Amino acid sequence: MSTGEVSGERCLVTGSAGFTGSNLVGALLDRGCIVHGVDKAPATFEHPNLHWYQIDVRDRDAVRRACEGVSTIFHTAALIETLTFAPEKFAKLVREVNVEGTRNLLDASIEAGATRLVHTSSIITAWGQDTRGSDETIPYSTGEDLYSSTKVASERLVLEANGRGGLLTCAIRPGGIYGPGERNLMVGPMVEALKQGIPVITFGSGKALIDYTYIDNLVDAQLRAAERLVEGSPVCGQAYFVTDGQPINTGAFSMKLVENMGVRARQLRVPSAVARTMAAVGEGVFRVFGRPKPPISIMTVRMCDIDNYFSIVKAKRDLGYEPLVDTHEGLRRTAVDAREYYDSL
Repeated sequence: MSTGEVSGERCLVTGSAGFTGSNLVGALLDRGCIVHGVDKAPATFEHPNLHWYQIDVRDRDAVRRACEGVSTIFHTAALIETLTFAPEKFAKLVREVNVEGTRNLLDASIEAGATRLVHTSSIITAWGQDTRGSDETIPYSTGEDLYSSTKVASERLVLEANGRGGLLTCAIRPGGIYGPGERNLMVGPMVEALKQGIPVITFGSGKALIDYTYIDNLVDAQLRAAERLVEGSPVCGQAYFVTDGQPINTGAFSMKLVENMGVRARQLRVPSAVARTMAAVGEGVFRVFGRPKPPISIMTVRMCDIDNYFSIVKAKRDLGYEPLVDTHEGLRRTAVDAREYYDSL
């Protein structure tokens, strides 16, 4: 398969201050690219080839300006909000960022003459079905929570835009993204809870398996996808599951990380029925009163109680993808950084 080189290109990364985005920006800079970093947050570091645009993806004009002169675009920006029931103002924000922000980026990309766009989607686009080893022919999820419904909608927009105005597109679907430096969603909150003496809380029977994706594996897949977005490539207009290829229970994942950190912690397993009730009550209160935002959602409880892992055969075939780091090594590397963070608190 012919490929188009990314090295030295002028690229744009949305969500560039986030965990995935910042790692991708670093990889592109290492390849000699000029990078337009797009995020509402200020730049996390400086580099002569990094041009920062502190903007909101909902701002059409600002997104259009950021896309000027760019050939390759990586879309990682998204609000990860898994609530099913929430105040309308909150829900509207999530839909605007995740769906309309994606639409703005697609329109701006085409207007700027960009030739390829890699969208970072999620395995969440197919959850809630019999997903044990399923491939990309599985139907989209019908989940009504804000995250899966908006990720399905945004991925559809990206894939449907393939070929429009000369723009070639594809979508990468990672599992739970982890690695050194992750502070906001999984590793950071768990380490902070451990420091307070809170046990590792897990839901369900402890038997359900889910996919995780180490950050180096994800960045490698994103770059491989971009290189293969050329005319006539089977990658164009396609979605790909990209994971470590080693599904594991969420509780086992957390406890293995804690063990590798060298920290002693208890595991508190909450039965699914109890957790679902707690989540439903929390979401109901939040929807009516606007606070407090519940710490767990109905969807995340369900995710811990059903198998949710997928085949990566298609990514291996079309992208030449092979996990660079397995979950065992990924957890070891993550634990080194997590222990340093734990000691710093």
